[in-house]
Amino acid sequence: MNRPLNRGVRLLTGSGIANGSNLDRIATTMSDPRIARMATAPVVSSQCDATVQRWLSEAQAASGSLDAAYNVWLSHVTGRGSAPHRMSLSPGDVHIPTIDQNIFVLYQNRDFIADMVMPVVNAAKLSNFIQQVPVAAMQSVANTRIANSRARPNQVQWTVDNSLSYNCIPLGLVDYIPQEILDDADSTALKSTAIYMAILRSFMDLAREVNVAAEVFGASNYGTNTTALSGADRWDNPSSDPIQQLLQYKESVFSTPNVLVMGGQVWPQLMTNPAVKGYISGRASTKSGAVPMQVALETIAELVGVDKVIVGRAKYNSAQEGLTAVSDYVWGKSAALLRVEPNPDPLMTETFGYTYRFGGKAYRNEVIPDRLGGGMGGQYIKLSTFEDDVVIGGANTGYLLTTVIS
Repeated sequence: MNRPLNRGVRLLTGSGIANGSNLDRIATTMSDPRIARMATAPVVSSQCDATVQRWLSEAQAASGSLDAAYNVWLSHVTGRGSAPHRMSLSPGDVHIPTIDQNIFVLYQNRDFIADMVMPVVNAAKLSNFIQQVPVAAMQSVANTRIANSRARPNQVQWTVDNSLSYNCIPLGLVDYIPQEILDDADSTALKSTAIYMAILRSFMDLAREVNVAAEVFGASNYGTNTTALSGADRWDNPSSDPIQQLLQYKESVFSTPNVLVMGGQVWPQLMTNPAVKGYISGRASTKSGAVPMQVALETIAELVGVDKVIVGRAKYNSAQEGLTAVSDYVWGKSAALLRVEPNPDPLMTETFGYTYRFGGKAYRNEVIPDRLGGGMGGQYIKLSTFEDDVVIGGANTGYLLTTVIS
């Protein structure tokens, strides 16, 4: 048999079993809905008196606040205190995780500069000689004086050098996708050959970047036009003056450089160099207008007197295969002043170098069906080209600075 708790309250109030003042306080606050609920809740008859006494005693000890008393009482009644009632279902009961079709993450280098430094040009044949007039011949001072009115002008002497050549070799990568993988893939991205082609292109572009960087920052391509900086001359040394160095070395190049190329590690040191910032803050204005708040590529280009500054930020894994990956810069701690002609004139061109590509400037991409492989065949994804990176002008069109930072 159940009986209401208010009877127990009255009973305990009269018998003095619990603290009288506390029970009087509870009794006088019966108008509060929480007290009313406590007082009218049914309990088991056999447990009534002892249960009520214990609950009220614990409520009194809880700090004397009405909130605390109610929470203690609720914990006895529900077994969960004041925690809200939870539904029995969990997220795992209503959803089975699968592939999110709204995103496919692919990390790629997006700062390749090979095409800006050694532009791609069409190769008419797989291999050919490249004709050039030697610089020495063009530096000869000819005698232009005609001896008399009957004499003929002096005949100039010059030659053509045919020793330079290009030899386009086949380059390419391939990926194979079994048809059952394409059919069974949950990801929409992996059902399309476009993602596989993009991955191949990323590998191809990185390989080209590494090859071109080796040519541009290869000291053997500059003859005597190369200097290894050290000590106080390095650009991360506060005593160095990179602008003065670049202006000096620029004058050593026969064909005036129009591009400054540097590695991604070098640029932060150059833009924060005290001497460089001093050149900028000391100027009333620049070609672009007011003095900039921070050093920009265009600002350095103006100071050095080149058309543009190019920073190579691409990275590659420099660790040996099988070891923990090490992310390193493709373009190292060097800088080069170069003459670059992005659109070569077939008749008169002076440039540091070109990438000769046979069969068109773009990569050749193919999706080749395969009916023999596996149980359902598949598709080969192929990206290929024929090309050769050729240094043409060398020391006549560039100056290399190595170890420009520590």
